[in-house]
Amino acid sequence: MQFTQTPERTAKKILQANNWNLELAIDSYYQNPNTTSSSGPTNQDAIHAIFDQFRQPSDAPDAFSIGATMAYFEALGLQLDDVTLVPLSKALGSESMGEFSRKGFTDGWMQLGADSLPKMQEKLQELRQSLDTNEEYFKEVYKWTFGWARPAGTKALPLDSAIEWWRLLLQSRFGDNGHLERWTEFLNDKWKKSISKDTWNMFYEFIVSAKADPTLTGYDENGSYPSTIDGYVDYYRNLEQ
Repeated sequence: MQFTQTPERTAKKILQANNWNLELAIDSYYQNPNTTSSSGPTNQDAIHAIFDQFRQPSDAPDAFSIGATMAYFEALGLQLDDVTLVPLSKALGSESMGEFSRKGFTDGWMQLGADSLPKMQEKLQELRQSLDTNEEYFKEVYKWTFGWARPAGTKALPLDSAIEWWRLLLQSRFGDNGHLERWTEFLNDKWKKSISKDTWNMFYEFIVSAKADPTLTGYDENGSYPSTIDGYVDYYRNLEQ
């Protein structure tokens, strides 16, 4: 297999870890070339043992409760305000915050190639590096966050929850021009409603464009942005007058 001159088995593993997206897989390889070196097969039984080590007595046999997840994160040295918990949760197939299934946990770590706590800690660093350096991967994680963080049975994110996730995900990346903070002020003072999936997704496009055009002079009111963002732009322009 012609894939960055790697063996077929290694190339397949990288592709699986990147959802068979060739461009993302190649980016991942060049950002973390040492992670693809052969160090023996990943031990699935060892991953199951780690899952059982942290599973609480009251948990179902194949599920992590919030308590189990907290204990596991603590063992990894992962704080709840560390953005890395988001790509990790995505990689491990978490369907809602703080909860993991045995299958998602095992399949995820098999794809990442880690079967011990020290190896898992190394992979956390790699996930964070990819989040910081790979724009497409960051965007994928950002969009995934909405469905994961949304309360079960609802179609929108509560406003306070959305604001906290925006701060965690976007502050270090886009916080330098003031729009993230003013957006938060607008939502709290004027909008005061929950956040739809469309607003969540399109705000990422907006904050990227605002980084290049901080005065918003090129903003098109007739474009594809939702009314929430149109309202923010009016709010911002009135502040600047």
